[in-house]
Amino acid sequence: MSADVSEQVTDAELAARYRRDPDLFTAVHDRYYRDIYLYVAGRLDTQIAEDLAAETFLLAFDRRDRYEPERGDLRPWLFGIATNLIARHRRKETRHYKALAKLGPEPVVEGHEDRVVTSVAAERMQPHLAKALAILPGG
Repeated sequence: MSADVSEQVTDAELAARYRRDPDLFTAVHDRYYRDIYLYVAGRLDTQIAEDLAAETFLLAFDRRDRYEPERGDLRPWLFGIATNLIARHRRKETRHYKALAKLGPEPVVEGHEDRVVTSVAAERMQPHLAKALAILPGG
């Protein structure tokens, strides 16, 4: 099926055809990918949008036999799948951040450079400290 033919065919006809020939599902992808991508990108960010848009079509392909043309067009069905994926992503992200918050901040590990700087600074301060100690009264 060429792109011209897929745009002339209704969603119900397209669904009936891709059930017989799964390769025709590419017409669904070509028809609705941009809309799904923009929808996801508007709710999350563009980096994750590409992955979730692709996952939307993967799930739709796997569940293509569940699509019921009498309930409406493919577009709302695809948007429903994308909406569920967005919600799942947000829940996963929330769990991730809560787990990070429980860990607390990372402990500060003093590196070699820090030890060298501290040592050099202490050596430079020795003459000043000696003078300060000499000024202090004894006892």
